[in-house]
Amino acid sequence: MKILALNGSPRGKNGNTEVILKPFLKGCMGAGAEVETIYLKDKDINHCLGCFTCWTTTPGKCVHKDDMKELLNKILEADVMVYATPLYYYTVTGIMKDFMDRMLPLNNKEILKVGDNYSHPRRFKSEKPTKTVLISNCGFPGTYNFSGLIETFKVMTKGNLAGAILCSQGGPLKAIESDENFKKLYTDFFLALESAGKEIVEEGHIKAETQAVIDKERVDPEMYIKIANSSWER
Repeated sequence: MKILALNGSPRGKNGNTEVILKPFLKGCMGAGAEVETIYLKDKDINHCLGCFTCWTTTPGKCVHKDDMKELLNKILEADVMVYATPLYYYTVTGIMKDFMDRMLPLNNKEILKVGDNYSHPRRFKSEKPTKTVLISNCGFPGTYNFSGLIETFKVMTKGNLAGAILCSQGGPLKAIESDENFKKLYTDFFLALESAGKEIVEEGHIKAETQAVIDKERVDPEMYIKIANSSWER
């Protein structure tokens, strides 16, 4: 099984998103999957022009000559795609959105009806549709803040969203390596992330008991807000 992980954080390996992504992918590799991580901040990805040349003049090929050509090939080879992004204004980061927009050449220009829904299907169909995992984090309490992001991926994946790992109260994640108290507080979280990776490979989804551990709030929201707000003063 090939897993393509896309880190959409402008901080790349140095952000909180990577702290969540790494143990998940460790679990995937432990289950025998082949994993590749792409850091979008290091790639040359232009904005989609909306010219539809990739549907008309040169089907499947974009007018931009940048890194997306190589990435589109990797998408076609992947069995599972992992979108890892911090929450920026209730959705993905700008660089992640550019990547998603530029996947247009993979789709047919014709609109088809599947069930009650209309969409542009993939130009290249495989026997097994690619599964998608969403990983996101934000710096404030309340998983409801991810509702717009989740809806985007439910629609985009047409029901193939295999798992969603959403970490509110993500501010302290980078401090875990150096703070023993935080490390103890999040021990079960990181073990669950590794289990989730293993389960995606072996089961095709995240088990309910694993999801419950991932979703659990570890700090009282009022206490978290107090600490977070005071940090700006420092």
